[in-house]
Amino acid sequence: MITLKLGSRGEEVKVLQQKLSITADGIFGKNTDAAVRCFQKEHGLTVDGIVGLHTWELLGFPQDSRVIDEIIIHCSATREGKAYSSDSINAAHKARKFSSYINMQGRVCHIGYHYLIHPDGTIEACRPESKIGCHASGHNARSIGICYIGGLDALDTNGTMIKDTRTPQQKASLIKLIKDIKSRYRTIKRVIGHRDTSPDLNGNGVIEPYEFIKGCPCFDAIPEYKDL
Repeated sequence: MITLKLGSRGEEVKVLQQKLSITADGIFGKNTDAAVRCFQKEHGLTVDGIVGLHTWELLGFPQDSRVIDEIIIHCSATREGKAYSSDSINAAHKARKFSSYINMQGRVCHIGYHYLIHPDGTIEACRPESKIGCHASGHNARSIGICYIGGLDALDTNGTMIKDTRTPQQKASLIKLIKDIKSRYRTIKRVIGHRDTSPDLNGNGVIEPYEFIKGCPCFDAIPEYKDL
């Protein structure tokens, strides 16, 4: 969590205000300053109105907590109907020198996504949500990355025949997982596809098809999930 003080603005301020049970307008003004100082006094902290490591920890946020405001959907860019294991993804991401983490089985892993969704709908937890992912440059610190297995036509031979290969089970699991994540992170503003992180070349505020740096996740995630 970042350090906040009088004059700060943004989603982190809203999180702070919600924790303090005051109006959450995202603006660190006099009322928020007074509430912070009161909290610090009650908990034996230095009463300076500055929300740093110790204040965040007593508010319930450990040092590695982060504010999440995006969910980003990916595909594995593998052929339709072809199984692709987390071990294979881990090996690929390790070769790319993605940062490591300890998984639920106590193994050192490198998968950049927080979740994988297999063709049968199985949701596999990978990188812990508290850890910054390695899946969308410029967006990793504030997002959770979900990857479904697939994204290429079954006849693809060179990685160019993109296709929405999601099975009915994967579609259902995506909706279930997105709803669950959004219920736990009230700061989330949008659900997007990896291609929607491409640069806005013409500056019109919309990432258009000709601006996509890649086809992933091979379907338009924004309208599909905007009402979840």
